Formats: sequence, structure tokens, C-alpha cells
Amino acid sequence: MAVSWLAANIDRNRNVKKSRINGYVRDIQSDNWVLTGEAIKFDTTGRLIDGQNRCHAIIGAGMGAWVLVVRGISEEALVVLDSGSARNTGDMLIITGLAEKADAKDVGAIARLHVAWKAGDVKHAASHIGGSSQLTKTEMAEAVMAIPNIDFAARHARLMYRYLRLPVSALGVAFLEFSELDVDDTAEFFNRIRDGIQNGPGDPFLTLSRRVSNDLQAGASRRILPGQALFYLFRTWNAYRANESLVKLQIGSPQAGFTPVPAPR
Repeated sequence: MAVSWLAANIDRNRNVKKSRINGYVRDIQSDNWVLTGEAIKFDTTGRLIDGQNRCHAIIGAGMGAWVLVVRGISEEALVVLDSGSARNTGDMLIITGLAEKADAKDVGAIARLHVAWKAGDVKHAASHIGGSSQLTKTEMAEAVMAIPNIDFAARHARLMYRYLRLPVSALGVAFLEFSELDVDDTAEFFNRIRDGIQNGPGDPFLTLSRRVSNDLQAGASRRILPGQALFYLFRTWNAYRANESLVKLQIGSPQAGFTPVPAPR
């Protein structure tokens, strides 16, 4: 049925969104597909005008999925179709009570990066979290519920951003990962960043602070990505815990290869 519906797709429909299709496939195959009331729509002549991504996902999953179907949409409706403001992931977290309004955006970003890190998708300092790493709303809800203290991590990370201008998502994931290893060392690590406690050349916190400042001064072309921020934080943490001198945070290059993100120890 999905194949036949796609055969009736209108000309010049929007490009398919592969990341969304992949997310739908995962939801269908994991029995997380939810009938939301969002319809697959056909116009008065039987052409498919909305729902191509869902049709592709059903085909890709090799399984059926329940959908609402509306037929007889007027040609005039194409002008306003999808012009409303869609609920984003943050809206979902607020509506379902999984995050407070002030925390929802940061909770979502931390959960997304945390899942990518645990899945091995943040391999090196230049890893970009996007595309196949995006979560469906169902996967996001499951991730948030599975990560203890993620709301506290979001508030802590937002506070730490005042002192170290790294993505809140990376600060939050670092807090979660470090806390699993040693709560006291985690508190000391972030307190030293907050208080600017640095002991001269070779001090990991001085090296971290200088590297972040240099990156930010370089301008938008050197925007610090979450994967790069995780590398900075994890490398600094490991040096701090090992009482190691750290004089450089080298991310590498496309020519020489990017530096792997170390696991916190």
C-alpha cells in the first residue's frame, strides 16, 4: 500500500528527509510507532500531498504501521499545509513532564549527545552530531527517562557555561560521565573551572581555558562543536585525575587525522 501511495506522489514535493525516515524505521521496528493523529493526505484527484517520509519508512521497515489517512484535500490547502509551528523535541519534553520549561532545550541536547557518545558515534574531536545521530521523539523520551539526574546535569551545565563557553550539551555529558567515576572529583573539577584555579604552565585547567578562549577568539569559523568540546573536557579530566602535565589540546586536522576522544578515567 505504501508503495502504491508513493507512486501517486505529487510532482515537486519536498525532498525526502533521510534522517527522519531512518528514525521512523527504528520506531516501527522497535514497536515504538505511535498513532499521533497526523494524517497522510491525498488531494481531490488522489495525489499524495503529505506523508511521503512515512511511506518510505514503512517500506524501509518491512513492516506495517497504523496511520491516519485523509482524502479530498483541496488544491488551495497546499498553500497553507505545514505552515503552522510544529512542536519540537523541547515542546514534547515539557508537555510530557519529562523536563521543566527552563531545562527542556538543554535536557534534549544533553540526551542526544549522551546517546551518541554511548553508541560510539563521537569518535574524534571533529565528530559532528547530526543526521543518523538524531533521535525520534519516542527515542528522546526513552533516553531522558534512562539517564539519571539529567535535569540536574542540565542546570549544572547551564551554570558552568558562564565560566567555560563550551556547548551545554558537552558540559552536561561530562558531568554525567565524571559523576559515575567519582562524585568528589567531579565537584572539584568543575569548582576549579568556576573559580579559575590554575597553577601555571602545564596545569590542565589553564590549558583548557586558553584553548577555549583561543577558539572563540578565532571567530565563527572555529565554532566549538560538541564532539570537540567532549575531547577538551575528557582530556582535561584524565590529566587532572592522573596529576599529568597538559600543555596542549590538539584536535588534529583532516590531513593528519583528528584526535580520538578519550574515555574518561
